[in-house]
Amino acid sequence: MTCPSDLRRLYRERRVVPFVGAGASMSVSWDGGRKCGPSWSAMVDQAAILLGCTDANLLRMRGSDLQILEYFKILKNDLAPLTNWLALQFFEASDDDILASPIHSELVQLQRCSFFYTTNYDDFIERALTKSGRAAHIVSGEHTIAHDRSLVEVVKFHGDFNNPKEMVVSESQYMERMRLESPMDFKLRADILGRAVLFIGYSFRDPNVNYVFHIVNRLFANLPHSPTGRRAYIILPEPSEFERRLFNERNIDVIPVAADNIAANVAAVLREMRS
Repeated sequence: MTCPSDLRRLYRERRVVPFVGAGASMSVSWDGGRKCGPSWSAMVDQAAILLGCTDANLLRMRGSDLQILEYFKILKNDLAPLTNWLALQFFEASDDDILASPIHSELVQLQRCSFFYTTNYDDFIERALTKSGRAAHIVSGEHTIAHDRSLVEVVKFHGDFNNPKEMVVSESQYMERMRLESPMDFKLRADILGRAVLFIGYSFRDPNVNYVFHIVNRLFANLPHSPTGRRAYIILPEPSEFERRLFNERNIDVIPVAADNIAANVAAVLREMRS
């Protein structure tokens, strides 16, 4: 695992915007390691259970995860039963549990990053920052954007449990956001101007990567003064040639890590980036 030299330079110039996904929350464990942050797949599995289907894979044979969640919203007329279940999954984690995660312990040390974007709904990042002594400000809409540059902004790009109306979960909600007309999209455009995105805790199949980078590639040309011309980087465990090629075609540089201890290996890349 080697952090690209260009990414290290961008970090020194305060031009890196971390984008944190579900894999980071999954790296947090508690109750003696018996519980951890749920995955996207676990949420979809629970949606199937609440619909009376004991095997979500039966639904996956007919549609995507986003379509299953859309189906849930249609039948239940609300996503609250699912988001309430999800909120309970994070409830018992303490601040010390969060900082015990190698990924979060490194994220809080990225002193040259003034924005942390996340598509996660939980509060792990802001709690880790606060516990480590950095003043964190939550941004969930235009009315919450900070004007105090001394604060670290944690931008909840898909909403959170405190802003359920802003949560982006189902297919139609994703499609609505693809119009790129929400206040959060406008903020992202401003924040990544002249900067690069670093995806942390995302998989190749995660719809958030394609969605976010759709915005990046649509709105901006190559990075100024960047030898690689990369607009984004993604840390992936043991990526296949298939993944590498498709990400490279999207102008996303893949940073491979070993899969033996993903959280520790991702943390090592972050540590190297700031060294």
